[in-house]
Amino acid sequence: MFRYQKTNIVLYGILFSVCVFAQNKTDSLGRKQGYWKVYYPNSKHLEYEGLYKDNQPQGLFKYYYEHDTIKAKLDFKKGGKIAYAILYHWNGKMMAKGKYLEQKKDSVWEFFNEAGLLVNRENYLQGQRHGLSITYYDSGKVYQKMQYILNKKHGYFIEYFPDGKIKGMGYYKEDLPDGHFVYYAPNGTRVGLITYKDGIRHGPVVYKEMDGKIKEKVLMKNGKEANESESNEYFQKHPEVLNNEFGLDKDVIKLFEKRNEKTFTQDNINPENKEKLLQSLPQNKSSSHSKSTSKSKKTK
Repeated sequence: MFRYQKTNIVLYGILFSVCVFAQNKTDSLGRKQGYWKVYYPNSKHLEYEGLYKDNQPQGLFKYYYEHDTIKAKLDFKKGGKIAYAILYHWNGKMMAKGKYLEQKKDSVWEFFNEAGLLVNRENYLQGQRHGLSITYYDSGKVYQKMQYILNKKHGYFIEYFPDGKIKGMGYYKEDLPDGHFVYYAPNGTRVGLITYKDGIRHGPVVYKEMDGKIKEKVLMKNGKEANESESNEYFQKHPEVLNNEFGLDKDVIKLFEKRNEKTFTQDNINPENKEKLLQSLPQNKSSSHSKSTSKSKKTK
């Protein structure tokens, strides 16, 4: 099965590297004022253009690749605090769109491949993935739904085959697999069960053929196989492990069916816990529009 790798995108900081020319005006306090056009160093190719007021970007800014095609459009609001962004691949196809809050991704972002197809839709809270994240096949069908809390996998996930049938599901706790992970064949037979505790295999592991016949079963204890007698005793006492009688499947399916993917509201954020979440984030370091450093977004 082919899984998408999200294309590296240019983060907010790289959009603000500048080379100041004399025709771009500053006031007596050194603040940028009026319409600016900035060019790549030692080049006639435009890097970006837009309007400043008291050193803060106002309205629409356009950024360009060095070969003159559009790289990004950012529409600044509230004195530059908020920017609605559309980023582009070198071929002119949309790469990503979303909102920046104080130079960090916030709310819903969508990411596209070089063919212009949607590959990811994610929630952010001030630069941290937070809430539901969805990955798509070329067809537009959902491949995976994953929950995040402050950039860590935390909560249930579910994966699908291209025809929409369930491929697997499980639970993450603080970025580590925890509890039962179950996997299915395209015909709907549950062919795999792996049990984790704090990221280590701990508990029953069962593999089946597509017809449901057991081909392997073992009890794991802290990452190591239990002895044969202990393993056999466990499975005799817990026949539900071999007979697919969990209830996990229905619970997880029901959980994700409740998610409104059209409005894509952010999970785990409400007035009661938002302030606490924000306090747990690293403190922002102040940086001006002209001094932000360039970074590249990690491949997913």
